[in-house]
Amino acid sequence: MYIGYDEDQEALRHELRAYYDELLTDEIRAELAREHGVGPRTREIARQMAKDGWLGIGWPKEYGGQGRSEIEQFVFFDESMRARAPVPMLTVNTVGPTIMKNGNDEQRKRFLPKILAGEIHFCIGYSEPGAGTDLASLQTRADPAPDGSGDFIINGQKLWTSLASDADYCWLAVRTDQDAPKHGGLSMFLVDMKSPGIRVDPLELLSAHDINAVFFDDVRVPKENLVGGLNKGWKLITNQLNHERVTVCAPGMIEGAYESVVEWARETRRADGRRVIDDEWVQVNLAKVKAGIHALRLMNWKVAWTATEGMKLNPADASTIKVFGTEFFLDALRLLMEVMGQRGYLRPESDGSDAGQEVAGGAAETLFRSLLILTYGGGTNEIQRDLIGLFGLGLPRVPRM
Repeated sequence: MYIGYDEDQEALRHELRAYYDELLTDEIRAELAREHGVGPRTREIARQMAKDGWLGIGWPKEYGGQGRSEIEQFVFFDESMRARAPVPMLTVNTVGPTIMKNGNDEQRKRFLPKILAGEIHFCIGYSEPGAGTDLASLQTRADPAPDGSGDFIINGQKLWTSLASDADYCWLAVRTDQDAPKHGGLSMFLVDMKSPGIRVDPLELLSAHDINAVFFDDVRVPKENLVGGLNKGWKLITNQLNHERVTVCAPGMIEGAYESVVEWARETRRADGRRVIDDEWVQVNLAKVKAGIHALRLMNWKVAWTATEGMKLNPADASTIKVFGTEFFLDALRLLMEVMGQRGYLRPESDGSDAGQEVAGGAAETLFRSLLILTYGGGTNEIQRDLIGLFGLGLPRVPRM
């Protein structure tokens, strides 16, 4: 049995690869690599991709998209990751569809066209100092404004918030009923990050990832920015997270590095004149990475096919992709850096790095540090294993303290 893309899907893959080769010149790639968070060049590229019609490839036509299938959407995500294109994945593929499904007409008209045009970028306000893995324990609260307007006043803190330093809006989870069961008293708001009372403190990490602590001090949010109804936020949170868990693990994220290392190993010779790739252990390392890429792609295809056929997504499938994908990324990069030897561990700014070669210029080491955070983002892998046991294997729910 052959499992692979059909003729149209394969044509789409080639079209995207050619598009990114033209769009992302070496100069632009260098600028993107130097940017932190959602910088000016990132915004420019996102707007250009929107103008060219790519951001809405999977959005319904009624909202301005192409209405393509889930499998074709995956082709887009996979090729975008491979090209390291600055696609606003969280905004386009998780927040946007959740607003489509749960927002009201006014919210759809106000936000969806701007998202599709690449004009606004979201950060996700979930984790807190005391609520990460147990997200439903969050304490950031939204209380009715005392003036009777129906607006809300938000107070609290979020932690580990990616891209908050440059985001236009925050998809914010808050507690709106202090007496309800913890899963039942949550609500979702669309919060303008320029609102008075918001402070963003960047956190310094080993990676170049843009992570922040965000403080809300009497932040007024219009009642029109409540999404999905009061105290009905948990369903929206889980819906958004399931989208995120699949999106972050497209194998293209590691495939580009793999292909670069294969090329490097073919062209680089050892002191005795032998090519690096001629060593058997090098071939074994590369074969392990190649097999993992194919396995991860098959997992993604299963989820994409399920959605294309109109069947309900099992949360266990999304969690399986998230666990396997994020841990495979790190294992694969260890194997690739081992093939490269000392060069594999150089940072871009190190003496001896070769800026003219992607993998020899520090890309592998940078990618390893950047991808480590994915084992935590979107729900820790330990929690994902619990979900796989519960929804995939029918095991009893793990008791929580």
